[in-house]
Amino acid sequence: MNQSIIEQIRKDEESYETALQSIADKICNNRDYKIILIAGGSCAGKTTTTRKLSQLIRDGGRNCHMVSLDDYYRNMDESVYLPDGTRDIESINSLRVDLIKKSMTSLLAGKETPIPMFDFKTAFRTDGYRTITLGEKDVVIIEGLHALNLSLFETEPDKKQVFGIYLFADAGDDVDCRFVRRLVRDSRHRNSDAEDLFALWKNIKANEVESIEPFEKYADIAINTFFPYERSILNDDAIFQLGKVMPDSPNYKIARRFIEVLKPVPQLTDDYIPENSLMYEFI
Repeated sequence: MNQSIIEQIRKDEESYETALQSIADKICNNRDYKIILIAGGSCAGKTTTTRKLSQLIRDGGRNCHMVSLDDYYRNMDESVYLPDGTRDIESINSLRVDLIKKSMTSLLAGKETPIPMFDFKTAFRTDGYRTITLGEKDVVIIEGLHALNLSLFETEPDKKQVFGIYLFADAGDDVDCRFVRRLVRDSRHRNSDAEDLFALWKNIKANEVESIEPFEKYADIAINTFFPYERSILNDDAIFQLGKVMPDSPNYKIARRFIEVLKPVPQLTDDYIPENSLMYEFI
């Protein structure tokens, strides 16, 4: 492997890891923090960030629990629908906010709190649940698209007890790197193509602008999870999928624009990705 490339990848990864270590140190040094909120749009890296931060907090001497807001999705028979007739799975209306409020209030009061479990195969919460009780050494990370939305709390939370993290991914050009991440992930693992994602992305972005991005201001820190080297990992798959968009498609022009930006970047194999990298969410 080219040593200069390896060194650049190391620096890209180190910047992200250093940010997480700094947050973990802050939380471990302040026992007042009880709830850590991690929010961000689709493919911003919430899952890996939650897992990594949880381990760093444990390494720092605190007990750390993890909760996904996905477990508070509405059951299929409680679903709400968008004007076009599709099931809403993106907005805060897709969640049982009433149940989340009860959990937040109970957790902050140090009570034994039941946490539901959602079965995505059946689209229903299961009969089983787990419980969390926040003792003196305990902290819980709650991650989800809407984790920073204040309507998840009965009253505005005490900032001494709650620490907010907002994740975004910005490559500094006009190609949405989160779109590229999701395109590659969905094409590899969900039998989905670029046209499928373009059809979804309009609603995804509209929801983010309306009900995710406005709450970034409540975060204590924002982290850009874009790794400059990721284009070299994802580009070939992304270009292949974008190349299948036909000239008669309303998405053809944007697909070609994306290709023109992505094409000059030299490709690397997945072997270059360091072990335990956030990039494994998307390949």
